[in-house]
Amino acid sequence: MRQAQKMEAIGRLAGGVAHDFNNVLTAIFGYVDLLLDNFGPADPLRADVLEIEHGAERAAGLTRQLLAFSRRQVLQPRRINVNEVINGMAPLLGRLIGSDVELTLDLEPAIGDVRADPGQLEQVLMNLAANARDAMPEGGRMSVMTRNEDVTTERANRLTSLAPGQFVCLSVADTGAGIPDEIQRQIFEPFFTTKDQGGARAWDLRPSTAS
Repeated sequence: MRQAQKMEAIGRLAGGVAHDFNNVLTAIFGYVDLLLDNFGPADPLRADVLEIEHGAERAAGLTRQLLAFSRRQVLQPRRINVNEVINGMAPLLGRLIGSDVELTLDLEPAIGDVRADPGQLEQVLMNLAANARDAMPEGGRMSVMTRNEDVTTERANRLTSLAPGQFVCLSVADTGAGIPDEIQRQIFEPFFTTKDQGGARAWDLRPSTAS
């Protein structure tokens, strides 16, 4: 009962934050539209404005996740190619982890499609990149890998919520210190973090992304 009340309170908080954040994004999108009207296709500044627009779109995806968590809006899963999402995010991930961390992609060329909310997948990748950066203050390597996975009945029986069939496996690894054993069970809790208030972020959201 106490845990349910706690999650309900977190949901209300998430919904309020998402509502306020949406108001800020509305202003950003409005000014982006004005700037795009002023900068024609040949203007070199237009590409910078489009980057602002793409960043705002990703932020809008985060608000959708918060609203979904607070049960005020459903997620929008659809058929997507994971490799396309990763390749589209690569420039942003590179900037996020910094020049001291090498980003390597090892993507299965014939990867299967998955049904997922692309905004959630992008947010997971950004969260993992930020955590990898924080785990490697002196530099290192972050690797993103995809592969097709055939889960047999025998293997599915060893897993808790997976049926036999064809799946896509997305793996992210870094050369940082790793996650201590004592907190591994907590990493999928909403807003769980080991960062203090003076860190890069006070909380982190790690949603489940695909089925």
